[in-house]
Amino acid sequence: METYKKFEYVMEERKRESNENISKFRNNFRRKFRNKKVTNDLTDLKINIEHFITDFRRNDGLVKENPEDFIVEEILEKDLVLEAGKSLKNKEISETNENNKNNENKEDNLNIPEEFKDVERWNGSFLHFTVEKLNYNTIDVIKDLARLTKTKRKNFGFAGTKDKYALTTQRMGCFGIKPEVLEAVGKNGLVKKRGGQFIVKDVCKSNKKLRMGNLWGNKFTIKIRDFEENENECENNPIEDTKLDYVLNYFGIQRFGLYRPITHLVGKHIYERDFETAFYIYCGTPIHEKGLKKDAREAVENGDFKLALKLFPRESEYEKRLIQQYLKYKDYKKAFYAFAPQLRSLFVNAYQSYLFNEILNKRYDYGYKTLEGDVLEDGIPTAPLCGYKTEYSGGIAGEIEKEVFEKYNIDFKKFRIEDYGNFSGFRRKMITPVYNFKIKKIYENEENVENSNDNPILKLSFELEKGNYATIVTREFTGKLS
Repeated sequence: METYKKFEYVMEERKRESNENISKFRNNFRRKFRNKKVTNDLTDLKINIEHFITDFRRNDGLVKENPEDFIVEEILEKDLVLEAGKSLKNKEISETNENNKNNENKEDNLNIPEEFKDVERWNGSFLHFTVEKLNYNTIDVIKDLARLTKTKRKNFGFAGTKDKYALTTQRMGCFGIKPEVLEAVGKNGLVKKRGGQFIVKDVCKSNKKLRMGNLWGNKFTIKIRDFEENENECENNPIEDTKLDYVLNYFGIQRFGLYRPITHLVGKHIYERDFETAFYIYCGTPIHEKGLKKDAREAVENGDFKLALKLFPRESEYEKRLIQQYLKYKDYKKAFYAFAPQLRSLFVNAYQSYLFNEILNKRYDYGYKTLEGDVLEDGIPTAPLCGYKTEYSGGIAGEIEKEVFEKYNIDFKKFRIEDYGNFSGFRRKMITPVYNFKIKKIYENEENVENSNDNPILKLSFELEKGNYATIVTREFTGKLS
C-alpha cells in the first residue's frame, strides 16, 4: 500500500512538473512571438513625418530650452485670444490709479466680450474659466482642480489640449461646482505643483457645456535658440524676409509620443483586437528609459507585474493604473478601462494619424494641388483620417488612398471596436494655412549685440487652426521633429 502511495505521489509530481514546463514553454513562446511583433512594429512603423514645404537649408536650433520659449494662446471661435498675463473679464487696476477705480470698472464692463459675461438667468449648471499654466499637463490641471474643489475629475472638460513644457492659456469648463469655490482657487493665486504652476481666471456662469473643439485655433510665439546663421544666406536672402503661408498638415510627434513614440503602435493592436500586445507595448517595451523605469518595463516583459508596480516611479501613473486593472480582472481589454474614454481613444486616434501621415507622404510625389477625384475643403485637397464611415476619393486621389490602406490591411468597419469605442473618421486638409506669420532675429542681450558671441534667437509668431501642430512649422527651420 505504501509503495502504491509513493508511486501515486511521484506520478502527481511528474504531472505537476510537466504542466509547469508546458506552461513555461507556452509563456516563453508567446513572449517571443509578441516581442517579435513589437520589434517589427518599431522598425516598420517609425514616425513618418518626412517632407518639407520649403526648400531652404535647415539651420538646426533648439526649441523649448525653457517653457517660456513656447507660448500657446488659445483663440476662441470669435477671434478672441486668451492672452497670457491678461484677463478678459477681471481687469487689473494698479494702485497708482486707485482714484479712478470706479470709472475704470464701468469702462471695463463695456469691454468684456459677451462670452465672458455671466448669463442673466443661470440654471446653476456650467462654469467656464481660463487656465494659464506653465510646465503643466492639461490632465494634471484637471486632477488638481478636482482635488482643490473637492469634486470629481469627470466634472471638468476643456476645448483643446495644450503642450506641457510651455506657457499656455486655454478655456476650460466644469459643472456641479459653486462659482465661489472655483473663484477661490483663482484668488489664492498660483497653484504650484509637479514642477510647474497654473492659475485660474475669468470664471463666468454659462448654460452651455464647453465641449472639445469649441475653439478656432491657437496663437504661437516661439523662440528657436542656438540658431546657426549662414553668412551667404544672411546677405542674399535674410531670414526675416521668409514668408510661410502654409505647411504640410502632418500630425506632429506629440501625437505619437515625444520620448516614447509608441502610442500609434498601441492603437494599431487595439484596432486588431490584440489587447495583450497593446498592454505589453504600453507598460513594457523599454526604449530610452534608464534606472527604475527600465527595470519596471523589463519586469512587465517577464510577466512580473507585482514587481513592476513596486519599481515604476510615481510619475508613471498610467502604467501603474493599467497593471492594477489587469491584476483585478485578469483581462487585457478590461485593463484599458482604467482610462477614461477620452484617453482610451487617444491610442486609436494616433494610429489613424499615422495612416494619414502615410497618405501625405505618398501624395508628395504628386503635389498638393487639386488632382482628379480630390475631395476639397476650402479649396484644399483632403485625405481621410480613416474610420468606419470612410469613403475613398475618386480618380488618382482615391488610388493613392487605397494603396496606403491596402498596404496596412485596413478594414474601415473594424474601427467600431466592441466595448471600447467607435471611430467614425473624417477628412483633413493635406496642407494647412499659417496665419499672420512673422519672424524676427533677436539676441539675448539686445543692448550689446555687436559684441555678442552668441548665436541669434529666431522669434516666430503665427496662428494655426485647431488640430494643427506648431512643431510642423518650427521643423521647417530646424529640420527637427521636436
